[in-house]
This record gives sequence, structure tokens and C-alpha cells, in this order.
Amino acid sequence: MIAALLRAWALGVVRVFYPWRAVSGRSHAPARGPVLVVANHPNGLVDPLLVRLALGQPVAFLGKSTFWQNPFFRACMEAFDGLPVYRAHEADTRQNDATFAACRDRLARGGWLALFPEGKSHDATTLQPLKTGAARIALAAAAAGAPVVVLPVGLCYADKETFRSAVAVAVGRPVPVPAGATPDDRAAVQALTAAISAALGEVVLQAEDATLWRAFLAVAAWTGATALDAREARARALSRAWSALLAADPEAAEALAEEVRAYARALDAVGVQDPFSIEAATPGPAAGSLLALVALAPLALLGAALGWLPYRAIRPLSRRLAAGHADVVGTIKLLAGSLLLPLWWAAQAAAAAALAGPAEALLVLLLGPLCGALALHWDERRVRRLDALRGIALRLFRPDTALALAQRRRELTAAVLQRLDAPRGDHAPA
Repeated sequence: MIAALLRAWALGVVRVFYPWRAVSGRSHAPARGPVLVVANHPNGLVDPLLVRLALGQPVAFLGKSTFWQNPFFRACMEAFDGLPVYRAHEADTRQNDATFAACRDRLARGGWLALFPEGKSHDATTLQPLKTGAARIALAAAAAGAPVVVLPVGLCYADKETFRSAVAVAVGRPVPVPAGATPDDRAAVQALTAAISAALGEVVLQAEDATLWRAFLAVAAWTGATALDAREARARALSRAWSALLAADPEAAEALAEEVRAYARALDAVGVQDPFSIEAATPGPAAGSLLALVALAPLALLGAALGWLPYRAIRPLSRRLAAGHADVVGTIKLLAGSLLLPLWWAAQAAAAAALAGPAEALLVLLLGPLCGALALHWDERRVRRLDALRGIALRLFRPDTALALAQRRRELTAAVLQRLDAPRGDHAPA
């Protein structure tokens, strides 16, 4: 019972924190196990929960053994059938023999198991060198007769630290596990690890730095890939094309990068985030939608007031506790938010009970989360409507600028897609 409640709570909190989730390549995932999921690891304890949500399977996962030293985290890990990995600087690594045996047993029973072969959560914009544990577990399971499938999964967070942001999950083609090899066969382990690394490279968006990483996603959106999964896939293709162009013709690559930067500066100058709001064929947000925003504003304001202090405190508190490790900020914010906000609403209800009575306390306890959720949705809609209104205003009052920006986006799209469609290595300057 407790395990079921912990699972429901953890997955529910992730759904609220990352409400926009898109999964591509789901058809590559088999209908049943045994499946060994291998994924990149950019976002702490959120990553295994996202994998489980994306695949819709009871995926167990491996985690560092130190989580089992804390009673709360231990209960959470065991609720998800987690298995501890003992690292040399933290524990006796001989204990990993029992963990690997449990992994083989789970796969032999047709289960799903996820691990992160980079070996640690990190904030780098490229894959880190893979450990060999995934390959050894897969080979051991296959040698024992389990028809294990190694399934690569790429996680791409639009802004992993930001509450109510988006994440794209790309499921790649399964990696073949060679028959007849064993985990003691060093050459087979290295070969399978290399194959897993290559497969992850196909589903993970990578870039030299964070600025370029974000630029790939932005340019992908400008080219018309507006759906989250399509944008992430286009961004990965752009990353590969960019690397090839940079190697073959650095001057052409820099010229294209300057076009992107110039267009981004032009959008910033007119205060528009979505260039398609400038080109929209419709007149923009309907009057009814704007009236709904106005009508709901008082309730949204109440929700913001009731939850303002803990909501605003969570971000700086999480950053401080993360101590510079951006890859765990999301995990800390999830935990802090799910703890501080209910406590704050309960404290307000207790104050209302003392000042007015139980009926007023119950009202405050209900209004806190309900109006808080409304405030979040209201603010999200407000941002979208404001951007649309800026596009309308630009078309009405500065039509020449609007037309010029629309033309620049089409030209940039054509240039980018030409590079994207060019055969690798064939990058003559446009």
C-alpha cells in the first residue's frame, strides 16, 4: 500500500512539473520484456520516472547505493523496485555481484530494467563516456537464455529546472545483443558498449555547449517543427548536419550561425518569442479567450497570493542546495515543492481556524491548491496571448518590419533545410 502511494505521488509530481511530454519512436519498444533500457542522464532522479512514464511500463532502475542510506529515499527506491549500485568511493563494490544477479533475475522473468550507462547524472550537453555495466548485464542475461532487448532512450528537457516545462523522449531502435558471448568476454563487452553509445548518440541531442544546444531547438522551431517531438528530432538532425558542415566548411558554418544570431536579435528587438505569431493568418486570440483571462484573473490572483512565498522560495532554495550541480535542481524542486506548498497551505488553514473557525479553515485549505493550479494555467495562457498580441500589433503598426521578419524566417529556413538535406560531407557554400 505504501509503495503504491509513493509511486502514485512521485509519478504525479513529475506529471505536474513537466506537463508537456512527447514520445517519439514508441513503436521501437517491444510490447513485453525482457527489456534493458539505456538512457542519457541529465536530470537526477527525474530521469528514471520520465522513462517509466514515457514507456508506460513498470520499469525498475538502478541507482547509487547512497540513496538506500536515507529511510525516505530507500522507501521510494524500493517502491520502484530499484536496485543499488555500489561505487568504489562510496562502498564495497563486491556488493554489486548481488545487484547484477538481481538484474539478471529480473530480465530472466521478462521484466523491464533501466540504467544510465554514463554512470552519473550531469549537466553536460554531450554524452559522457559509457560504463560497461549495461553491456555486461545484457550479455549475462542473454547467456542465461533470456531474449533481452537493449532499448536506447534519449531525454531532452526544454528547460529542466523550470516548473511547468516540456520534455521530449526519443525511443531508438533496439541494439542487437550478440549470441554466444558472455560478460567475461572483454571484446564482446567493449563492442556492445560501443554499439550502445552509438545508439544513444542517435536519440540524444548533443552540442558543444549549452548556447548551441538551445540554438538547435530554437532553429528547429523556426523551421516549422512546432510539435515538441518533431522539434527535438529536427534539432538532433541539425546538430549532426552542423557538425558535418563545421568540419567540411568552417566559413560557411560561421556564416549560417551569424544568420541565426541576427534573426534571434531581430525577434528580441520587437519583443516576440514565436515568429509564427507575426505570420499568423488568423487575427490572433479570440475575444472570448481574452475575456476568460480577465474573468478568471481574481481567482488566479488569490491563488498566487496564497502560494506566493513558498513558490518563490523554492527556486533559490533548490539552487543553493544543489551547490552548483544543475542536474539535480529539478529533483530538489520536485521534492521541495511537494513538501513546502502543502505545509504552507496547512499553516494558512490553521491560522484561519484560529482566527475565524473550522469552516473558514476548510475553505482556505481548498482554495490554496485549487486557485494555485488556476494561477499557473492562467499565467501560461497569459504568456501565450501576450506573444500573439505582440504579433498582431507588429502586423498592424509596423507592417514593413513584420513582412521583413517573415521573409527572413523563410530564407533562414530554406538555408537551414538545404544544409540539413545535403549529403554528409557535401557542403558547398550556398
